[in-house]
Amino acid sequence: MKKLFLFTVLTLLSFTFSFAQKGTKERIKIHSNALEGNLIGDPVDRDVTVYLPPSYASNPESRYPVLYMLHGFTDTDSQWFGWEDHWINLQTVIEQSLAEKLSKEMIVVMPNAYNRFKGSMYASSATIGDWETFVTKELVGYIDTNYRTLAKQESRGLAGHSMGGYGTMRLGMKYPDVFSSIYALSPCCMDGGATTNAELITKLEGFTVDQLQGASFFEIATLATSAAFAPNPKNPPFYLDLPAKNGEPRQEVANKIIANRTLSIVDQYIPNLKKLKAIGMDAGLQDRGISESTKKLHELFDAYQIPHQYESYEGDHLNRIAERIQTKALPFFSENLVFQSQIIENGGTGSYPAVMTSAASLPTHTLFQPQDLTKFGSAQMLPIIVWGNGACFDSPWEHVNFLNEVASHGFLVIAIGTMPKQTDVRSKSHKLVDAIDWAIAQNADPKSPYYQKIDIENIAVSGMSCGGLQTLEVAGDPRIKTIGVFNSGVLGNGGGMPGMPQVTKDQLQKIHTPTLYLLGGESDIAYGNGMDDFEKINHVPVFVGNLDVGHGGTYGKPYGGEFARVATAWYKWQLKGDQEAGKLFTGTTPGLAQSPGWVIEKKNLD
Repeated sequence: MKKLFLFTVLTLLSFTFSFAQKGTKERIKIHSNALEGNLIGDPVDRDVTVYLPPSYASNPESRYPVLYMLHGFTDTDSQWFGWEDHWINLQTVIEQSLAEKLSKEMIVVMPNAYNRFKGSMYASSATIGDWETFVTKELVGYIDTNYRTLAKQESRGLAGHSMGGYGTMRLGMKYPDVFSSIYALSPCCMDGGATTNAELITKLEGFTVDQLQGASFFEIATLATSAAFAPNPKNPPFYLDLPAKNGEPRQEVANKIIANRTLSIVDQYIPNLKKLKAIGMDAGLQDRGISESTKKLHELFDAYQIPHQYESYEGDHLNRIAERIQTKALPFFSENLVFQSQIIENGGTGSYPAVMTSAASLPTHTLFQPQDLTKFGSAQMLPIIVWGNGACFDSPWEHVNFLNEVASHGFLVIAIGTMPKQTDVRSKSHKLVDAIDWAIAQNADPKSPYYQKIDIENIAVSGMSCGGLQTLEVAGDPRIKTIGVFNSGVLGNGGGMPGMPQVTKDQLQKIHTPTLYLLGGESDIAYGNGMDDFEKINHVPVFVGNLDVGHGGTYGKPYGGEFARVATAWYKWQLKGDQEAGKLFTGTTPGLAQSPGWVIEKKNLD
């Protein structure tokens, strides 16, 4: 009896555990502007399968990393996800990996890349359309907008098999700002020449559209390769050039195809490959041709000192792929993707704990915002603060404590650049305007998580040092309600370091809003310039506060230090109408004048 009872309990526990590991899948359509006008007339409304992990429905506040999976040639997302019988069922593979505790929960997305030639190669041409933009921009943007993703590069992975493995390497090396980790399983098409077999090419030259569906693998693969890499808009019905004609090789066409082999183009993208957090690749030893080319890529990466994982194993092109995804690829992404939003200093001290994140629709910027956007809407909107960084860096890495603290008081802060820092190239002032344009568009987009939550009438632009000059350069934008110029000021004759905005004192007359200057006292290299600006600004309300901390301000101190306290009060006053916060800057003796260490001056402020 005890044995029977124990058996029953274990059975129930096993059933419960199995049930708990079940996710859901849905097949959706996404319209692609990038594929519009493709010469072969493929649909621009593309099928996409989205797998949502087991806890997605039961934990509505949770956000998840996303793995974008690319299927192989002649395959579809429908086949891979079990909507049709196939040699693999990716949902089963994912859930078995979860059940064995080999991987973590993530959203998995697979677009259908089956076209008239049975495969797009995840490339771009006039013949097949711009698949690169569709996958890396439109698809990623749609998923980030419509699902609870961790919308940042560090939380996006890219993997694929065969043609999908080729696409993984191609897109991964070209778009390291979108994906952080990539894994290619038995990647095809990385090496070798172009098919010039006279019998095959002669047959294809006489092909009609009606014959495509019944074409052999090598026939359709030859057409697909030419469609992707040797398009010809003047050569209907397939709008492509073949690597031979009338029995004679066409080297100029063959060169176009060879130039798109992975091993031909990888040398151009070494800096990009080194930006990726993790790279993995594998191939079966019995996968003729692919095993050898994958090993060559591994050896090339070694030569360039590109960190990566490589493994060869006993297997062919198909027979162990499900196992490899379950036990290798999914654990790889579980280890290398970021599985939580970056919470800075417990979200800040404000009433709306903040998070540092990013948006696929604005990959050039970093966002700091309240974690729970459901608290915002018509009754309480999110004012916008756009930020330019010190040295015009294309990353807010110096200012995260400051920006996060401000956001925790109910603001959407949009900073120029990415986290972590990816380049030493200086940013341009237009990125401040780009951020404003983006926020306004998001507020109007019913599909956006920011829809009707952003207060587009209350926009601040601010920046530190070179970012302060960027702020002054765009200060004339009529959409701006206030500006903040921190540890900065116009150089006497304009100019500055190479790449800095060439702002002159004349630009100060374009300011049309209340203006806050925060400086680091006389030890601040920008002190003289900032104080001279203050003297010359007489047509708008202006306040300058000096704290003897030097040019570095207090941005890196806990919760952004004094600069964050003062800036937050200014934004609350100017963008939210908080009169209590405004007392820090108004009156015969402004509140800030009574704060230890601060020296203040003001004009045109009661």
